[in-house]
Amino acid sequence: IRRIVVGASFVLLVTACATPQEGVRRYLGQYDIIDPHPSHFKICHSYSCGQSAQVQLSSAQWECIRTVFVPRPSEAGAERECIALAIGEIESMVGQLTGTAGDIGGSFQGAFLKNQMDCEDEAVNTLTYLIMMQNDGLITYHDIYKPTVRGYVLMGWPHSGTVLVDKERGEKFVVDSWFGDNGQPAYVVPYRKW
Repeated sequence: IRRIVVGASFVLLVTACATPQEGVRRYLGQYDIIDPHPSHFKICHSYSCGQSAQVQLSSAQWECIRTVFVPRPSEAGAERECIALAIGEIESMVGQLTGTAGDIGGSFQGAFLKNQMDCEDEAVNTLTYLIMMQNDGLITYHDIYKPTVRGYVLMGWPHSGTVLVDKERGEKFVVDSWFGDNGQPAYVVPYRKW
């Protein structure tokens, strides 16, 4: 029993000390998404990652995402606005390439239609897009955390969204593209209001 307690304590310590980036890598790894890059990444669709698609954006397409951040944001609030717009742009490009362009915001309006996305699909995809933007130096005022869940059935319908933390103020924000149709800017709201 002593070995089990020591082993469990070690696992908890290692988990507690994990950086946001390590947590994100582990989270995406559950969906077999490893080192996403604009030229090769995977997206989820068809509810709870029921299906996935490999995607390749061209250099010209990714350059369009970079232009969303021109001029470079000078503070975190402006960066969040750019992130919201960029998520919509990436969704639009990905939708055309994967047949998910008809995705309708929310879960029930598009229920049973082909290639729809629920909040889990959207959270995984949003996290993937954020990592690609961060790796390209487009996100500098925020740390990216794995998605969070609210609701848990007893306190409302369960819902997932990806988390950003303002590096300067420590405030959490949820980036949620589930509410809008494919290609619309993501909602970026303070965590406490989400």
